[in-house]
Amino acid sequence: MGKQNDHKQENQWMILAFAIGAALGSLYGAFILGPALDSVAEGAAIGIAMGIGAGVSLGTVLEFGTRPEKRNKKESKLLIAVVIATLILVLSTVFMAYSGTA
Repeated sequence: MGKQNDHKQENQWMILAFAIGAALGSLYGAFILGPALDSVAEGAAIGIAMGIGAGVSLGTVLEFGTRPEKRNKKESKLLIAVVIATLILVLSTVFMAYSGTA
């Protein structure tokens, strides 16, 4: 009967968001970007990269959201800028995929 260690389990938002972003990005690339670029492999690669970027930015926001004492005003503005840039990138690729360039 050993003494149990009382470890505070930290939230692993970054890892979870990274994995979810990569998975959703691969689907996004294969089904939206791939047909638009006439190459599913290229679309999937770009989609995974975008998903990882979105996942990391979302994970960062969630990590800092759970520990507001470690965040300063400059970091908050930077996080907002990263999230907005990620949204603009995703939306622009959707518009590119559905624009009638053929």
